[in-house]
Amino acid sequence: MRPEQREHRPRTVLRHPTDLPFLYSALGKYGRPVSTRGRANAVSVLRRLAEHAAAQGVTLGLEVCNRYETNVVNTAREALRLADDVGADNVVVHLDTYHMNIEEDDLIRPVLEVGERLGYVHVGENHRGFLGSGHLDLTGFFHALADVGYRGPVTFESFSSAVVAPGLSGDLAIWRDLWTDGAALADHARRYLTAALAVSGGVR
Repeated sequence: MRPEQREHRPRTVLRHPTDLPFLYSALGKYGRPVSTRGRANAVSVLRRLAEHAAAQGVTLGLEVCNRYETNVVNTAREALRLADDVGADNVVVHLDTYHMNIEEDDLIRPVLEVGERLGYVHVGENHRGFLGSGHLDLTGFFHALADVGYRGPVTFESFSSAVVAPGLSGDLAIWRDLWTDGAALADHARRYLTAALAVSGGVR
């Protein structure tokens, strides 16, 4: 349900202390910027959801996604403003290097700006393939995480139609497979992230 259409009551089932789904809009490319009414609806729903989540000890993360997937939050600053408007201590910012590469000037400033309000991290290459095979400044990103003292989850994210359902592959425009062996991809990502975080002095 797009936030412009109508207000609705949250029905998310929260099962984990750090449950960080895509919360503030439907996934999809929008034909216009978010309306004042649509954004107000997102804030209203998130406030109620945050209150419900807090009662269960659950933290909510606002993932910053690119303009082709949402028109509500495309940058770290927009996520901070949305979190401020929601006004709940259990709402944090979720950064993703894949989306940051599209929307931000670099991968460092947003981390420093979010600072202690950063609650979850996705690491993905610009083409969603093997880490280190793209053009992202992941070294700078990991050093920024260390600079703000981030100690939360760091999760590798990649997509291939070899394992992703056809509907989601279409939604995410996965037209070519950069990998077919998920085990090899995961092993490489674990080794890459372990080494990068060790060098930067960041989260283990």
